[in-house]
Amino acid sequence: MKPIKTFWRVLIFAALALCSTVPDAAAQVPGVLTLKGGSRKIPGLIRWGGRNKEYTVSDPKSGIETTHPAANVESVQIVRPRELDVAIAAVRGNNGASAIAALSKIATDYFMLQHDEEATRWLAEAYLQTNNGAEAIRAVEKITAARPEAAYLGGMATVYWRALLRENRAGKLEDLLENAVKSGDRGASAAALILRGDLILKSGDTQEHHTRALKDGYLRVVTLYRGVKDAQPEANYKAAKSLEKLGMTSRAQERRAVIRKEFPGSEWATKP
Repeated sequence: MKPIKTFWRVLIFAALALCSTVPDAAAQVPGVLTLKGGSRKIPGLIRWGGRNKEYTVSDPKSGIETTHPAANVESVQIVRPRELDVAIAAVRGNNGASAIAALSKIATDYFMLQHDEEATRWLAEAYLQTNNGAEAIRAVEKITAARPEAAYLGGMATVYWRALLRENRAGKLEDLLENAVKSGDRGASAAALILRGDLILKSGDTQEHHTRALKDGYLRVVTLYRGVKDAQPEANYKAAKSLEKLGMTSRAQERRAVIRKEFPGSEWATKP
């Protein structure tokens, strides 16, 4: 067996043993903490101390602990919880209700330990599947309270925006969309522009609203963010729907043709 595999196995077994004896040991998980500059990597069982904003690393063999302020930490690499992928698969299969308990536990146990944001992203998605936008918002804001940029950058942000849209939190949503557009991250900007179009249409279904949604949202993504492939199917589909509302049938068909040709496997390719 390779040394690195032996090392991780020792850490995992130590963590499992610890979890059976210490009530809150789920928050102490195997991983490697890297200090700023990358000059020092510290393996062991890692836990986050929110009160002092620091990480503690315990050597499972010697029991020696070292503490490191978050400001001195460059990255934290944590063994991925086995339950996470199973829970994500359930949400992807539109069975989010069955995954809420597992995702909530992972999000709590791994807070500030690498996998919290991913778990929370899918937890919020699960809450949205059960029409519980308020809980989705509460789950996300536990993360954004510690990392404000996660509210407008990254995979969790778009789920957060949809929850805010559902709960009619327009003011908060507008601020976050503006931050995303200004961030310089093209993926975040494209996603924000699509949500801006959705927000405009949430306030009304008139021709004026659809014109604004196209101009300030969907068509901007279609024309200015062609390189952001993940955003293109949704932007083209929503542009087509608004164009149809405005009676521009041929232009709407062009948008749908783009989806069928360039993104045939997308969920937006089969929507009416």
